[in-house]
Amino acid sequence: MGNQERNTYVCNAITEALLEMLKTRSLDSIRIGEITEKAQVSRNSFYRNFASREDIIRQRIMMYLNEWHDRTESEKSEDQRHVYFTLFDIAEQHRDFFLLLHNAGLLYLLQDEFFRNFGPTDEDSEIAAYSKAFFTYSTYGFLETWIKRGMKRSAKEMEAMLAGKES
Repeated sequence: MGNQERNTYVCNAITEALLEMLKTRSLDSIRIGEITEKAQVSRNSFYRNFASREDIIRQRIMMYLNEWHDRTESEKSEDQRHVYFTLFDIAEQHRDFFLLLHNAGLLYLLQDEFFRNFGPTDEDSEIAAYSKAFFTYSTYGFLETWIKRGMKRSAKEMEAMLAGKES
């Protein structure tokens, strides 16, 4: 196993350990030592890859947001709804993760990353800032509401709802 494979293994082990613990405990009550013990890795391995417990979750969120970006870039579509469908499809594929974030009171981490990546910046022109704000707030709000309601509708149903084809 090469360094990259070993590092991927360590990151996944740490992430899975934390996510498993979050099913029954709050993030604040979980110590780094408990995570590394459950993941069977050293504390040094933890700090080589993560800055904090929150960073573990942020990195997983970024993995899914990057997947969304990559898919929308590779599946170019004239229909803007495809951008939303892709987001809901990825969230649906990782349903347990997103529901766990909600149940653990950690949706703010998703919101932070969503806005950091897609929201307006000080460098944006006025029109770009307002356009990004509209997209980011409305898209995140739709996603968050779906998660909070238990993600009962499928990604296809959510796409249809956005198109006004389903109530």
